[in-house]
Amino acid sequence: MGTRHRQAVITKEGDLKIQQYGQWDGYPDGQGKDILNYLRNGDLDRYQENLNKIPLINDEQIDEVNKDSNWTKNYPYLSRDCGSNIHQMIEYGVVKFVQHTDLEECQKWCEGFYTIDFQKGVFITEYYDNTVEFDLKKLPTEEEYLKAFVTEDEDA
Repeated sequence: MGTRHRQAVITKEGDLKIQQYGQWDGYPDGQGKDILNYLRNGDLDRYQENLNKIPLINDEQIDEVNKDSNWTKNYPYLSRDCGSNIHQMIEYGVVKFVQHTDLEECQKWCEGFYTIDFQKGVFITEYYDNTVEFDLKKLPTEEEYLKAFVTEDEDA
């Protein structure tokens, strides 16, 4: 479903490395759950090592991507279709560079915001008016995570 979201990743040093727009499944039961599962099962040491090597896209690289008629295949991590798959791509060292989404613009039309903050050691999910934060060392189960987004009206 076309539920827009933004994913962000902050390094242990406090640098915003990833700020990416996604077009699909931006609700907690979609991208949120996928990110949670990555955080629970991925190699986060390798992820952070590779994350620190990723530069922000430069003008020459933008030209390279724009000239590539098959850019979504060759640079899938830049696509709005990438979603939470970017985290595995980072872990595997596939991501050559990233392009940041304009946060102010994204706040106007995104429903979900997902932040992995290694500096604070938390995974934050903002979905409409609900914000939840989980310690990266004590991540919830999928059920516990999703329960954080159930309103009293839905629970009844």
